[in-house]
Amino acid sequence: MFLSQIPVPQPVEIERWLIPAAALLSVAALWKKVFPPRRGEDAFATKAELNQEISTVRDKIDARFLTLSEKIEALGTSIHTRLNQLEAGLARVDERTKKSP
Repeated sequence: MFLSQIPVPQPVEIERWLIPAAALLSVAALWKKVFPPRRGEDAFATKAELNQEISTVRDKIDARFLTLSEKIEALGTSIHTRLNQLEAGLARVDERTKKSP
């Protein structure tokens, strides 16, 4: 019975409330995105934790650098070997094509 007593709003009346409500929700969402809630003191990392994380990152960088330098050295050795083979092959071709006087 109570619901039947509520008048049905006209479409224009709904738009009068819906557009401002959507605008307010958009502003609230934007405000929350731009100004996030402040962190408590316990949310910050301690100096020891930061040093540990920095040390971990440094170790990872060192390991990757070592791996990369080993790969570059192996590639350099491979290129050097291949150039020596090409030089030897070119010397043989040069010997075969030399004209004897």
